Amino acid sequence: MRSKTLLGVTVILQIVLISCFAMIGDWISLTLHLPLPGNIIGLILLYLALKSRLLQIDHVERGGKLLLLVMPLFFVPALSGIMDYTDFMRQSGLQVLVILVISSLLTLTGSAYIVDRLARRKEEGTVHE
Repeated sequence: MRSKTLLGVTVILQIVLISCFAMIGDWISLTLHLPLPGNIIGLILLYLALKSRLLQIDHVERGGKLLLLVMPLFFVPALSGIMDYTDFMRQSGLQVLVILVISSLLTLTGSAYIVDRLARRKEEGTVHE
């Protein structure tokens, strides 16, 4: 029981830490009038803290995994909002579907190409970190 409580508190504190990075990024974006969203700046700051070893992955791993687990719940309102556009979907639904399929294929193809190129570089030993 005590270990579950400790684990729960740890996860909550990790989520608070991740949220602090997001809030700091938001503050930077608003203060400097940057065109980049604050949550992206926060993610960059979190990445830099992890990469520079100011923060260890253990300090945010479980909280991050929980946030990834519940992330699909944040998309339900956006998907249900499509129901407000039934007339539009009847008129242009096929066009939207074609655009979605083509853009998804382009994204998949581009990603696969980049991953393939990076894998070849790694095999050749030319990747610099």
